Amino acid sequence: MTLHIGAIDDDPDILYTLEAMASTQGWYMVTSTDPQTCFQWISGKEIDILLVDFHMPEMNGLEVIRKARELSGDVVLIALTIEDDEKLASELLLAGADDFITKPIHLADFKARIRLHGKLVIQRRSMNWDERKKGISSDTLHRVLVYIRDSRTDINCEDVSAQCDLSYVTAHRYMEYLSNRGLVVKTSILQDGKPGRPRSFYRWCLDK
Repeated sequence: MTLHIGAIDDDPDILYTLEAMASTQGWYMVTSTDPQTCFQWISGKEIDILLVDFHMPEMNGLEVIRKARELSGDVVLIALTIEDDEKLASELLLAGADDFITKPIHLADFKARIRLHGKLVIQRRSMNWDERKKGISSDTLHRVLVYIRDSRTDINCEDVSAQCDLSYVTAHRYMEYLSNRGLVVKTSILQDGKPGRPRSFYRWCLDK
């Protein structure tokens, strides 16, 4: 699947850099310094992911993200900001952002974040009614995937349950769902000296 990415920033040099990074991965990107243009992209379903600079003169990133989320519940919204601040991150997430990238933007981080959210785009598109009835929510799926991505070691269902505020049964359902679709790698380990089933651990899997 070819990702269609939009980016809005008042600095043309930043937009040029983003386009160059996207081109190295074969991703299609459109850019603009005008917020109204990005709203047109979203209304026309022209993009899967929108990168939004936080500091802009006409509308700040918080306002753009809030309006973009009103227009679409499916588009992935990623804020670009120079601040690494928990309060700001909370405000962005409450406004509707899915994630944020701290400036200056490095290619490795850019690739990892877009790949993560590209997988979410696929999940949101492919999720059918039967899956929804089984309790697979795109919002919860996103929360679980972000936690797995940010974890630095193998995790189990107890970890997911505690960190994502889910019951153990729900955490296990999501981990099996992701494992069956190749988004996480599952390993099972026998516990020394303890009878019963092996314990399962999961790790984030990025395409190389």
